[in-house]
Amino acid sequence: MISIPYITPVELSTGGQIKDEPSHFIVDEIPLYEPEGQGQHIYLLIKKENLNTSDVVKSLAQLFDISDKDIGTAGMKDKRAITTQWFSLSLGANANTDEACKKIIDNIENIEILKSSKHTNKLKTGHLIGNRFTITISKVKVNALETAEKLVQIINTIGIPNFYGQQRFGSKGDNASIGKEIIQGKKKVKKHWLKKMYLSAYQSELFNSWLTDRIEDGLFNKLIDGDLLQKSEGGRSFPFDEEKDHLEEFQRNEITYTGPMYGAKVNSASAEEKDREDKIFNDQGITLDQLKNVKLQGTRRMAKIFPKDITIKESTDMDSISLSFTLPVGSYATVLLREFTKSS
Repeated sequence: MISIPYITPVELSTGGQIKDEPSHFIVDEIPLYEPEGQGQHIYLLIKKENLNTSDVVKSLAQLFDISDKDIGTAGMKDKRAITTQWFSLSLGANANTDEACKKIIDNIENIEILKSSKHTNKLKTGHLIGNRFTITISKVKVNALETAEKLVQIINTIGIPNFYGQQRFGSKGDNASIGKEIIQGKKKVKKHWLKKMYLSAYQSELFNSWLTDRIEDGLFNKLIDGDLLQKSEGGRSFPFDEEKDHLEEFQRNEITYTGPMYGAKVNSASAEEKDREDKIFNDQGITLDQLKNVKLQGTRRMAKIFPKDITIKESTDMDSISLSFTLPVGSYATVLLREFTKSS
């Protein structure tokens, strides 16, 4: 696992730590849509504590004797936290929602079902607008509130790198290396969700490497020849064109450049940016055919994001501060928080 850089001055540090207890890390999904009330998929809005998404998926699969492929989620959530997220269960159009809810509550601890309904399609990764976070940073330095306010001003101006957080790479930090071994045919993983997690971690590490190189070359706040761009609220990528208003739109934070989530069919940049992306991939000793064999199609990922509605509060004992903010789907709160604490 590579070491990622800070984008704000290192001397601006609140210090402190997060996740002293689950209530210090609260996450609520902002769904892309609500279930319609009919269909073969039961949708459940589950509030859970000290359980990550994979824990719940495994428990649901065992409880209903179904494959993990029959369970849908829109994203992954941390374990040491209080999180609220949607799950879908493919139990058939005749399945009784109330009976399924009772079975879950009776058999799985530390969860609460806030809403339940049915929908026609399985919930899939990315079926989110974003996530709203409320995070407590404890044991902060003196004047942490003042420092945090300065950091918010900087972040609101330049944004933050859309790095993948440490939790993407597992407690041992070896998820990406296992993913690479799967691609090379050196390791086999039977469980679909676990294999997918390892492969995604490998893609994520390559993206982090690419973005780290770009930052270290002084190009975080610049567009370069060959960049593929994207509107800040999402959508399809499109090529950078100096004859259009792309530079002005970039300066107004309306668009950003994207980086590669390497795969067999990922849209490729051109010119200078293509050379940068190709170098990262070629250094891996992996072929496109190998990516195709493990069904890694690839995509583009926004490289620079702007957290929305950042607010800061100081605790009465002056020992901690609380940050609330919204991030786009797929972005990591821990990447933003490390800009405050200056600790990995």
